[in-house]
Amino acid sequence: MPPQNPFLRSLHSAARKVPPLVKTYRKLKAFSRSDPLVTAAYRKVFERRRLTLPLIDPEKLSPAADAILLPSCYPLFANEDAFLNDLLFLLNLAKGRQAKRILEVGTYRARTTLALHLNCPQAFIASYDVQVLASPYREALQAEPGVELRHASFSASANPLRAEAPYDFIFVDGSHRLEDVKEDSRLALELIAAGGVIVWHDYRHNDYFNKEMKVPEALTVLSREYPLHVVRGTMCAVYERQSPGKT
Repeated sequence: MPPQNPFLRSLHSAARKVPPLVKTYRKLKAFSRSDPLVTAAYRKVFERRRLTLPLIDPEKLSPAADAILLPSCYPLFANEDAFLNDLLFLLNLAKGRQAKRILEVGTYRARTTLALHLNCPQAFIASYDVQVLASPYREALQAEPGVELRHASFSASANPLRAEAPYDFIFVDGSHRLEDVKEDSRLALELIAAGGVIVWHDYRHNDYFNKEMKVPEALTVLSREYPLHVVRGTMCAVYERQSPGKT
């Protein structure tokens, strides 16, 4: 889709209308995504004060899990899967906190779902996605009685979810559009158990050609009501619901 930045949108339109410019435009696009100086300059000019949540160290959220299991199927690291740093944090958090009921928004290939199951084998896991993408990870989970891969919209499933027991661990990694993130987050906040934790993925900068990454904007709105943090060294934001009587 065309970029939202007006200057880049004009360049995009010109490149499409004048064939010789297409190759130049694609080279510029590839260069701008890979060059660290251009990246730093873009973020300083266009994304100042965008990532505003306070930092928290991962060790303040859970004890160390000692050992983590990672599922390994080709392709090992698809672009849309959680990065290894973020996945290690997520799994350590779930295992260290001994999560019993896990809810995931955004199954995709189910790599994270399988990883959560391997590290929390006694936990019940429900994972939502509007698409079903075939993968070895999904196949490995089909026969697992404690895992439900629900082919449905998370937000549209609000009423049946409210009738279930609350969840003590929720991972939100679905649509990154502003209204979708806010809607999914509001529902997750309803479903989280006392003492439970919500993790959002992709709390990060945009790039120059994609303005759909609105997780930071959505969480900035929520942070006016809830104490949210970004986990140091990751692209994960968290909210921990305090147990009654705990300060």
